[in-house]
Amino acid sequence: MQYSGPSNEALSYVDWLRKDDRFFDILVQISPAPSGHAFPRLKLRYKPSLVQLEGGHSHLPMLDPSMQATPVSPVEWRERLKAINNTGDASNGLSDTDSIVLDVRNGYEWDIGHFDKTTRPDVDCFRSTSFGLSKSEVMKSDPLANADKEKTNILMYCTGGIRCDVYSAILRQRGFRNLYSLKGGVSYYLQNEGPARWRGNLFVFDSRLSLHPTAYKPEVMITEKDQQNVNNTFARCYICGSQLCDLRHRNCANLDCNLLFLCCRGCVYLHRGCCCLGCMSAPRLRPVLPGNQRYDKWHNYRDLKLLSNLTS
Repeated sequence: MQYSGPSNEALSYVDWLRKDDRFFDILVQISPAPSGHAFPRLKLRYKPSLVQLEGGHSHLPMLDPSMQATPVSPVEWRERLKAINNTGDASNGLSDTDSIVLDVRNGYEWDIGHFDKTTRPDVDCFRSTSFGLSKSEVMKSDPLANADKEKTNILMYCTGGIRCDVYSAILRQRGFRNLYSLKGGVSYYLQNEGPARWRGNLFVFDSRLSLHPTAYKPEVMITEKDQQNVNNTFARCYICGSQLCDLRHRNCANLDCNLLFLCCRGCVYLHRGCCCLGCMSAPRLRPVLPGNQRYDKWHNYRDLKLLSNLTS
Protein backbone atom coordinates (compact mmCIF):
# COMPACT_ATOMS: atom_id res chain seq x y z
CA MET A 1 0.00 0.00 0.00
CA GLN A 2 1.18 3.52 -0.81
CA TYR A 3 -0.32 6.77 0.38
CA SER A 4 0.62 10.42 0.83
CA GLY A 5 -0.54 13.17 3.13
CA PRO A 6 0.52 15.72 5.73
CA SER A 7 3.38 14.32 7.81
CA ASN A 8 1.58 14.27 11.16
CA GLU A 9 -1.52 12.58 9.73
CA ALA A 10 0.47 10.06 7.71
CA LEU A 11 2.50 9.04 10.77
CA SER A 12 -0.62 8.87 12.93
CA TYR A 13 -2.02 6.31 10.52
CA VAL A 14 1.17 4.25 10.91
CA ASP A 15 0.81 4.35 14.71
CA TRP A 16 -2.81 3.25 14.43
CA LEU A 17 -1.90 0.40 12.09
CA ARG A 18 0.84 -0.91 14.38
CA LYS A 19 -1.60 -1.21 17.27
CA ASP A 20 -3.06 -4.15 15.38
CA ASP A 21 -1.10 -7.27 16.39
CA ARG A 22 -1.03 -8.41 12.78
CA PHE A 23 0.94 -5.34 11.72
CA PHE A 24 2.96 -4.43 14.83
CA ASP A 25 6.29 -4.95 13.04
CA ILE A 26 5.31 -3.64 9.60
CA LEU A 27 8.14 -1.95 7.72
CA VAL A 28 7.18 1.61 6.80
CA GLN A 29 9.21 3.60 4.30
CA ILE A 30 8.93 7.38 4.14
CA SER A 31 9.95 9.76 1.35
CA PRO A 32 9.11 13.43 0.71
CA ALA A 33 6.55 14.75 -1.77
CA PRO A 34 7.74 18.35 -2.29
CA SER A 35 5.11 19.14 -4.94
CA GLY A 36 2.13 18.09 -2.85
CA HIS A 37 0.22 14.81 -2.85
CA ALA A 38 2.03 12.06 -4.74
CA PHE A 39 -1.30 10.19 -4.72
CA PRO A 40 -3.97 12.92 -4.89
CA ARG A 41 -6.88 10.54 -5.47
CA LEU A 42 -8.00 7.42 -3.63
CA LYS A 43 -7.69 4.38 -5.86
CA LEU A 44 -8.71 0.90 -4.74
CA ARG A 45 -8.06 -1.86 -7.22
CA TYR A 46 -7.80 -5.60 -6.90
CA LYS A 47 -4.66 -7.07 -8.44
CA PRO A 48 -3.92 -10.80 -8.31
CA SER A 49 -0.25 -9.91 -7.90
CA LEU A 50 1.85 -6.81 -7.33
CA VAL A 51 4.55 -8.27 -9.55
CA GLN A 52 3.93 -9.46 -13.10
CA LEU A 53 6.01 -12.32 -14.46
CA GLU A 54 5.80 -14.21 -17.73
CA GLY A 55 3.99 -17.46 -17.03
CA GLY A 56 2.74 -16.10 -13.68
CA HIS A 57 4.14 -17.10 -10.31
CA SER A 58 1.29 -19.00 -8.69
CA HIS A 59 3.44 -22.10 -9.09
CA LEU A 60 6.31 -20.60 -7.11
CA PRO A 61 6.77 -21.54 -3.42
CA MET A 62 6.52 -17.91 -2.31
CA LEU A 63 5.46 -18.78 1.26
CA ASP A 64 8.23 -21.30 1.85
CA PRO A 65 10.93 -19.52 3.93
CA SER A 66 13.60 -21.91 2.67
CA MET A 67 13.02 -20.67 -0.88
CA GLN A 68 13.52 -17.01 -0.01
CA ALA A 69 16.77 -15.07 -0.11
CA THR A 70 18.36 -14.16 3.20
CA PRO A 71 17.49 -10.52 3.99
CA VAL A 72 20.49 -8.25 4.49
CA SER A 73 20.23 -5.07 6.57
CA PRO A 74 21.23 -1.76 4.94
CA VAL A 75 24.40 -1.46 7.02
CA GLU A 76 25.49 -5.02 6.16
CA TRP A 77 24.66 -4.42 2.49
CA ARG A 78 26.92 -1.37 2.52
CA GLU A 79 29.79 -3.39 3.95
CA ARG A 80 29.27 -6.17 1.42
CA LEU A 81 29.37 -3.67 -1.45
CA LYS A 82 32.53 -2.19 0.00
CA ALA A 83 34.17 -5.63 -0.02
CA ILE A 84 33.07 -6.27 -3.61
CA ASN A 85 34.36 -2.89 -4.77
CA ASN A 86 37.70 -3.61 -3.10
CA THR A 87 38.22 -6.67 -5.29
CA GLY A 88 41.83 -6.68 -6.42
CA ASP A 89 43.01 -4.96 -3.24
CA ALA A 90 43.12 -7.66 -0.59
CA SER A 91 45.53 -5.69 1.61
CA ASN A 92 42.66 -4.42 3.77
CA GLY A 93 41.08 -7.85 4.21
CA LEU A 94 37.76 -6.73 2.73
CA SER A 95 38.08 -8.11 -0.80
CA ASP A 96 35.20 -10.24 -2.12
CA THR A 97 35.61 -11.98 -5.48
CA ASP A 98 32.79 -14.51 -5.05
CA SER A 99 29.77 -12.18 -5.12
CA ILE A 100 27.52 -10.78 -7.84
CA VAL A 101 25.22 -7.79 -7.27
CA LEU A 102 22.01 -8.28 -9.22
CA ASP A 103 19.60 -5.46 -10.06
CA VAL A 104 16.17 -7.04 -10.65
CA ARG A 105 14.37 -3.81 -11.52
CA ASN A 106 13.43 -2.59 -14.99
CA GLY A 107 16.19 -1.31 -17.25
CA TYR A 108 14.83 2.24 -17.31
CA GLU A 109 15.03 2.37 -13.49
CA TRP A 110 18.73 1.50 -13.64
CA ASP A 111 19.25 4.29 -16.20
CA ILE A 112 18.83 7.02 -13.58
CA GLY A 113 20.35 5.30 -10.55
CA HIS A 114 21.92 2.07 -9.32
CA PHE A 115 24.49 0.60 -6.94
CA ASP A 116 28.13 0.46 -7.96
CA LYS A 117 29.27 -2.38 -10.19
CA THR A 118 25.82 -3.58 -11.19
CA THR A 119 24.79 -4.55 -14.71
CA ARG A 120 21.85 -2.86 -16.40
CA PRO A 121 18.91 -5.28 -16.66
CA ASP A 122 18.53 -6.17 -20.33
CA VAL A 123 14.74 -5.72 -20.17
CA ASP A 124 12.40 -2.78 -19.77
CA CYS A 125 9.77 -4.83 -18.00
CA PHE A 126 10.35 -7.07 -14.98
CA ARG A 127 8.01 -9.74 -16.35
CA SER A 128 10.70 -10.51 -18.97
CA THR A 129 13.63 -10.73 -16.56
CA SER A 130 15.66 -13.85 -17.31
CA PHE A 131 18.70 -13.77 -15.00
CA GLY A 132 19.96 -17.26 -14.25
CA LEU A 133 17.53 -19.01 -16.59
CA SER A 134 20.35 -20.35 -18.81
CA LYS A 135 18.65 -19.68 -22.14
CA SER A 136 21.21 -19.55 -24.92
CA GLU A 137 19.83 -16.32 -26.37
CA VAL A 138 20.33 -14.41 -23.11
CA MET A 139 23.63 -15.89 -21.94
CA LYS A 140 25.73 -12.92 -23.09
CA SER A 141 23.70 -10.39 -21.12
CA ASP A 142 23.18 -12.57 -18.05
CA PRO A 143 25.56 -11.80 -15.15
CA LEU A 144 24.68 -15.21 -13.67
CA ALA A 145 25.50 -17.15 -16.84
CA ASN A 146 28.87 -18.40 -15.54
CA ALA A 147 28.16 -18.17 -11.81
CA ASP A 148 28.92 -21.16 -9.60
CA LYS A 149 25.50 -22.07 -8.20
CA GLU A 150 27.09 -23.66 -5.14
CA LYS A 151 29.64 -21.01 -4.20
CA THR A 152 28.73 -17.61 -5.68
CA ASN A 153 26.90 -15.15 -3.43
CA ILE A 154 24.02 -13.50 -5.30
CA LEU A 155 23.06 -10.12 -3.81
CA MET A 156 19.73 -8.94 -5.22
CA TYR A 157 18.06 -5.56 -4.86
CA CYS A 158 15.00 -3.72 -6.14
CA THR A 159 13.09 -0.58 -5.13
CA GLY A 160 11.10 -1.97 -2.21
CA GLY A 161 12.03 -5.64 -1.95
CA ILE A 162 8.94 -7.30 -3.47
CA ARG A 163 10.51 -8.32 -6.78
CA CYS A 164 13.45 -9.86 -4.93
CA ASP A 165 11.03 -12.14 -3.06
CA VAL A 166 9.65 -13.38 -6.37
CA TYR A 167 12.96 -13.82 -8.12
CA SER A 168 14.72 -15.48 -5.21
CA ALA A 169 12.18 -18.33 -5.40
CA ILE A 170 12.93 -18.71 -9.11
CA LEU A 171 16.69 -18.79 -8.56
CA ARG A 172 16.31 -21.29 -5.71
CA GLN A 173 14.50 -23.58 -8.10
CA ARG A 174 17.32 -23.08 -10.58
CA GLY A 175 19.82 -24.36 -8.02
CA PHE A 176 21.41 -21.14 -6.70
CA ARG A 177 22.22 -21.69 -3.02
CA ASN A 178 23.65 -18.42 -1.66
CA LEU A 179 20.94 -15.81 -2.21
CA TYR A 180 20.73 -12.50 -0.36
CA SER A 181 18.37 -9.57 -0.79
CA LEU A 182 18.49 -5.98 0.44
CA LYS A 183 15.94 -5.69 3.23
CA GLY A 184 13.31 -3.07 2.36
CA GLY A 185 14.92 -2.39 -1.01
CA VAL A 186 16.79 0.70 -2.16
CA SER A 187 14.39 3.16 -0.56
CA TYR A 188 14.96 1.62 2.89
CA TYR A 189 18.71 1.59 2.27
CA LEU A 190 18.79 5.30 1.37
CA GLN A 191 16.64 6.09 4.39
CA ASN A 192 19.19 4.41 6.68
CA GLU A 193 22.58 4.69 4.96
CA GLY A 194 22.19 7.69 2.70
CA PRO A 195 23.82 7.71 -0.76
CA ALA A 196 26.89 5.61 0.07
CA ARG A 197 27.66 3.21 -2.80
CA TRP A 198 24.66 4.52 -4.74
CA ARG A 199 24.95 6.43 -8.01
CA GLY A 200 22.28 8.78 -9.33
CA ASN A 201 18.63 9.05 -8.30
CA LEU A 202 15.95 6.51 -7.43
CA PHE A 203 13.10 5.89 -9.87
CA VAL A 204 9.68 5.86 -8.17
CA PHE A 205 6.36 4.81 -9.67
CA ASP A 206 4.31 7.92 -9.04
CA SER A 207 4.13 11.53 -10.21
CA ARG A 208 7.55 12.32 -8.71
CA LEU A 209 9.31 9.79 -11.00
CA SER A 210 12.79 10.52 -9.64
CA LEU A 211 14.10 11.21 -6.14
CA HIS A 212 17.58 12.32 -5.15
CA PRO A 213 19.06 9.99 -2.49
CA THR A 214 19.33 12.78 0.07
CA ALA A 215 15.54 13.13 -0.07
CA TYR A 216 15.38 9.99 2.09
CA LYS A 217 18.00 11.11 4.61
CA PRO A 218 18.50 14.88 4.29
CA GLU A 219 20.51 15.16 7.50
CA VAL A 220 23.37 13.09 6.04
CA MET A 221 26.37 15.12 4.95
CA ILE A 222 27.66 13.89 1.59
CA THR A 223 31.42 13.49 1.61
CA GLU A 224 33.53 14.02 -1.49
CA LYS A 225 33.98 10.26 -1.82
CA ASP A 226 30.25 9.61 -1.51
CA GLN A 227 29.55 12.39 -4.00
CA GLN A 228 31.44 10.34 -6.59
CA ASN A 229 28.92 7.58 -5.97
CA VAL A 230 25.87 9.78 -6.56
CA ASN A 231 27.14 11.39 -9.76
CA ASN A 232 25.25 10.88 -12.98
CA THR A 233 28.00 10.57 -15.56
CA PHE A 234 26.45 7.26 -16.66
CA ALA A 235 23.13 8.84 -17.73
CA ARG A 236 22.77 9.55 -21.44
CA CYS A 237 20.19 11.13 -23.71
CA TYR A 238 18.18 8.45 -25.51
CA ILE A 239 18.32 10.40 -28.79
CA CYS A 240 21.78 11.96 -29.10
CA GLY A 241 23.72 10.12 -26.39
CA SER A 242 24.94 13.26 -24.63
CA GLN A 243 25.53 13.25 -20.88
CA LEU A 244 22.55 14.33 -18.80
CA CYS A 245 22.38 16.44 -15.67
CA ASP A 246 18.63 15.99 -15.12
CA LEU A 247 17.90 12.40 -14.06
CA ARG A 248 14.22 12.31 -14.88
CA HIS A 249 12.32 10.44 -17.57
CA ARG A 250 9.66 11.88 -19.83
CA ASN A 251 7.04 10.20 -22.01
CA CYS A 252 7.10 10.49 -25.78
CA ALA A 253 4.68 13.15 -27.00
CA ASN A 254 3.27 10.63 -29.47
CA LEU A 255 0.26 9.29 -27.60
CA ASP A 256 0.45 5.96 -29.41
CA CYS A 257 4.11 5.49 -28.45
CA ASN A 258 4.33 6.92 -24.92
CA LEU A 259 7.88 5.60 -24.50
CA LEU A 260 9.49 6.49 -21.17
CA PHE A 261 12.94 7.85 -21.99
CA LEU A 262 15.72 10.19 -20.89
CA CYS A 263 16.27 13.26 -23.04
CA CYS A 264 18.43 16.38 -23.05
CA ARG A 265 16.77 19.78 -23.37
CA GLY A 266 18.10 20.27 -26.89
CA CYS A 267 16.51 17.08 -28.17
CA VAL A 268 13.25 17.81 -26.37
CA TYR A 269 13.06 21.05 -28.36
CA LEU A 270 14.27 19.66 -31.70
CA HIS A 271 12.05 16.57 -31.58
CA ARG A 272 9.04 18.35 -30.05
CA GLY A 273 8.98 15.99 -27.08
CA CYS A 274 9.13 12.86 -29.22
CA CYS A 275 11.57 9.97 -28.89
CA CYS A 276 12.37 9.69 -32.61
CA LEU A 277 11.76 11.23 -36.02
CA GLY A 278 9.01 8.73 -36.79
CA CYS A 279 6.96 9.80 -33.79
CA MET A 280 7.21 13.46 -34.80
CA SER A 281 4.86 12.78 -37.74
CA ALA A 282 2.37 10.73 -35.72
CA PRO A 283 -1.31 11.78 -35.93
CA ARG A 284 -1.84 12.18 -32.18
CA LEU A 285 0.87 14.42 -30.72
CA ARG A 286 0.58 15.88 -27.27
CA PRO A 287 2.02 19.31 -26.50
CA VAL A 288 5.63 19.52 -25.32
CA LEU A 289 5.67 19.88 -21.56
CA PRO A 290 8.24 22.22 -20.01
CA GLY A 291 10.46 21.27 -17.10
CA ASN A 292 9.42 18.31 -14.98
CA GLN A 293 5.73 18.36 -15.81
CA ARG A 294 4.03 15.07 -16.67
CA TYR A 295 1.23 14.30 -19.07
CA ASP A 296 -2.26 13.67 -17.75
CA LYS A 297 -3.88 10.27 -18.13
CA TRP A 298 -4.05 9.06 -21.72
CA HIS A 299 -7.84 9.42 -21.98
CA ASN A 300 -7.42 13.21 -21.77
CA TYR A 301 -5.65 13.07 -25.14
CA ARG A 302 -7.29 10.13 -26.94
CA ASP A 303 -9.40 12.41 -29.17
CA LEU A 304 -6.46 14.57 -30.25
CA LYS A 305 -6.81 13.61 -33.93
CA LEU A 306 -10.52 14.39 -33.94
CA LEU A 307 -9.99 17.71 -32.20
CA SER A 308 -7.21 18.60 -34.62
CA ASN A 309 -9.48 17.94 -37.59
CA LEU A 310 -12.27 20.05 -36.10
CA THR A 311 -10.01 23.05 -35.52
CA SER A 312 -8.00 22.88 -38.76
